[in-house]
Amino acid sequence: MSYSFQFNVITEYLPYLMEGAWFTIRIGFWSIFFSTIIGLLLASLQMSHSKLLKFGTVIYIDIFRTIPLVVLLIWIHYVLPIFTGASFSPEQSAILAISLNGGAMASEAFRGGLQAIPLTQLQASYSLGFSHLGTLRYVIIPQAVYSTLPPLTNVYITNIKNISITMIIAVPEIMFRAQEVMVQTFRPLELYTAAAIVYIVLIVTFSYAMRLIEKLRKWEPI
Repeated sequence: MSYSFQFNVITEYLPYLMEGAWFTIRIGFWSIFFSTIIGLLLASLQMSHSKLLKFGTVIYIDIFRTIPLVVLLIWIHYVLPIFTGASFSPEQSAILAISLNGGAMASEAFRGGLQAIPLTQLQASYSLGFSHLGTLRYVIIPQAVYSTLPPLTNVYITNIKNISITMIIAVPEIMFRAQEVMVQTFRPLELYTAAAIVYIVLIVTFSYAMRLIEKLRKWEPI
């Protein structure tokens, strides 16, 4: 193989790729935010006494956990507007698709944390006059959030990595910019290496931030 790796290409275009990192950070923030809300809601509904609600959450989880994100992204951005008449920007479609997928994943992590809370705590909460929602809000969820941080971190990291797929709908994030420059320079290995460096920096930084949150132990189970 006669390909000559040119490191100067990385140093030259890395700042341009870093500009795309802001799109990755913004989409990552909102997709993590909505994934957490969806995941908590679904996990809470699975603890409901209603069989209909439980069935509905299982259907949601099975659908959005099994649909490939590429298919979901294309369907939301191109097909959904045809049926609804509503149009989404590439960034909005990316946030929606990743949130729906991430919410299904996060719900399983939250469900494990909720079910790990001892039954005695539920009984004590009910004996003190808390309703089912009050028990979830003040007793179960605060403890479950802490205990699910490690698996939840994996879900969030997957959300961030999945943002690279949004290049197919022209979200100007890291991989889109790398592809854009590659067409002009014909230096794919250098540009994909630079993109990998940016993703490594983002994800490692996020991982350490989550570890610091874990060490706070503000929601440690009793």
